[in-house]
Amino acid sequence: MKLTANGISVRYALDGPAGAPVVTLSNSLATDLSMWDPQVPALAARFRVLRYDTRGHGGTQAPPGGYTLEPGRPWRSRRPSSS
Repeated sequence: MKLTANGISVRYALDGPAGAPVVTLSNSLATDLSMWDPQVPALAARFRVLRYDTRGHGGTQAPPGGYTLEPGRPWRSRRPSSS
């Protein structure tokens, strides 16, 4: 499934009973929401499981701009300041 948030398309998946407590699972760097596939059946038996692709991963877009993995500044844009 997809939704639009902050101007980008975000891919997500919902599993489990609609009225159950929600558990949110976020993927790690260089992966997508499928990394949680092995855990979903056990969790979805009791919880509503929300998984999503983080920005720039899997089916989620990344806004244009430069990105860095500098220590202390992960995933922040390197756009020049307007000062």
